[in-house]
Amino acid sequence: MYNFDMNKDIYTLSSELKQLLDADERLILLNELEEKMRDNQEVMELAYYKDLAISRYSDLLNHFSSEDKITKKAHRELFLKKKALDEHPLVREYLKAYSQVRDLYLEISTILFSDLNIHLKGNN
Repeated sequence: MYNFDMNKDIYTLSSELKQLLDADERLILLNELEEKMRDNQEVMELAYYKDLAISRYSDLLNHFSSEDKITKKAHRELFLKKKALDEHPLVREYLKAYSQVRDLYLEISTILFSDLNIHLKGNN
């Protein structure tokens, strides 16, 4: 656990936090996996087809009800394209790493702002 020195200015503290985050193995892994996904032809194709399905579904919603047959079919297609992308092993690994980083950021946010929330609630 990192102890903050209240005599340091906010810039110094934020710089130290950035250095700690830059060296954090969870963030390093996430960045590496993101680069691997960008370099993976199969993942990029799956992402492209998912984006096309999103666009088609969105366009159909501008003209038809979400209950119309054509819209339901496009929604199903979108579901399948997103599922195919999410089930790719590299994407699954990335999502797992992303979850760990999200938890890290939530913990940092809680540490940084928990006192602020108490003070704000006390002023109500």
